[in-house]
Amino acid sequence: MRRPSALVLLLPLLSTFACAPLASEQDDEATLPGEAAQAASTPLRAKALGRMRNAAKYFHDQVARHGGYAWHHNANDLSERWGDIRLDDEQIMIQSPGTSDVVVAFVEAALADPATPALKTYATDAAMALRHGQVKSGGWRLYADFKATPTLTACYRHTTANCGCGGCTTTTYDDQTTQNALIAMMRADLLLGFANTAISESSSYARARMETSQFPTHGGFPQGFAGPVAARPALTASYPPSIGTSCGLAHCYANSYTHEYWDDPTLNDNLATAFVEMLNWAQDIYPARATTYQAMRTAFGGFLRRAQLPQPQPAWAQQYDIQMQPRWARNWEVPAIAGQESQDVMWALLRLYQLDPSVPANRDAVGTALAYLETVDHANDTLIHRYIELDDTAPANLGFFTVKPGGYPVRFSQAPPTYQNYGWETPSQLAALRAEYNRLASDTTVMKRTCQQLRADTAQAVDATVNNEKWLTTYSPSGPRSGSTPGDYLDTSTFVRNLRTLAEFVTRTTTDCTAWNY
Repeated sequence: MRRPSALVLLLPLLSTFACAPLASEQDDEATLPGEAAQAASTPLRAKALGRMRNAAKYFHDQVARHGGYAWHHNANDLSERWGDIRLDDEQIMIQSPGTSDVVVAFVEAALADPATPALKTYATDAAMALRHGQVKSGGWRLYADFKATPTLTACYRHTTANCGCGGCTTTTYDDQTTQNALIAMMRADLLLGFANTAISESSSYARARMETSQFPTHGGFPQGFAGPVAARPALTASYPPSIGTSCGLAHCYANSYTHEYWDDPTLNDNLATAFVEMLNWAQDIYPARATTYQAMRTAFGGFLRRAQLPQPQPAWAQQYDIQMQPRWARNWEVPAIAGQESQDVMWALLRLYQLDPSVPANRDAVGTALAYLETVDHANDTLIHRYIELDDTAPANLGFFTVKPGGYPVRFSQAPPTYQNYGWETPSQLAALRAEYNRLASDTTVMKRTCQQLRADTAQAVDATVNNEKWLTTYSPSGPRSGSTPGDYLDTSTFVRNLRTLAEFVTRTTTDCTAWNY
């Protein structure tokens, strides 16, 4: 399981904060580099503006390579850069939390602060780095390599003459890679008034091919595509044929598959919300194609509802076969109820209902799933299993890891297996999902952070800024990835989260949070 995207729909922020003055408002020595010195009572909004400008400039000027970014950058040696592997100075991460997320953060900062034109430049440079990484099938892969002879091979649109590199021609949807990159390109295109022909063309090229990657009639998407996908029937999910035989575990469900798992419909690693947001942004930004994107979004909602397994386990699997039954993916990814993916599907369905309340079936499916899944989470309702045993006669609700020959050892205890590069258990979001499900019964406005919550988050971002220009994450006694140097890092996920928070605060203190414009 990869890190979650910074671009997918934010979970509802349920807690509120008291309105007492915050530490950052009482900082009697704070000044804003690059601006006139402020009085001791510098307003938080002015501090947020200053930190936003300075942090964006530092990240762009010092951290970027060819306009793009890694996941982790050693603060004391910026040449030590990590994604899920170590990167050299010619390589960047597309996959979140990478360059796509930074584009969006810069776009939102530029919209919040039009008086600082450099922010548009930063967004443009990062978007052009994404453009370099676009592959000829239309979308993106996990990385981009700027070397004349790339070591991270891909069939790059603008630089690869010979695409005889096997799977490197494939666009990947896994880990939200292409969805988030396309959202970033579309938002940069809009920010620039569709005047940057290179970015506009890249967005248009990607969207045209994305439109042919949704299974006609069926409505789902594969993990990736190299060209248009064939139609599939709109089947409703069912259990594998040997269900209920009391053998229980996933090795009982040994269907033979006619397709590789990456060509079958997938919900792996939170793809559902990413598809909804990608199609929604496309519909809003490109009205000439709005009808197409609305139809694609509607078809995807239909797929999500049909992918819900029937009682007594009305939730979702990670992978489906051509018969719409849970299937094996990799040898540790079992046919099962998938706790993490089920939560993501529920967020996607609630978002679809919020966008279009005329389809109550989207919200209804969530209510049915919650009634079941609320009996499954564990550890005082703080965790949910990645995989839950299929059994339509007496659901064991047992979290397990893998049983396929050649996979990792079978584990049936609460303790995670020794193989740690996977999320065998994940935080339960069921309480937040239940709250949003209930709220949407009477209020279909977009859920936003409360002004109090936004104020507290902004104060934290302001106070945590080192030298008023960066945020550090300390990894000790180890580094952020296996083999990395222990110490302070500039994490892209932290930069994106904080910059977007500052941009939201700057914007909303002139709109709905004017009472907090102190």
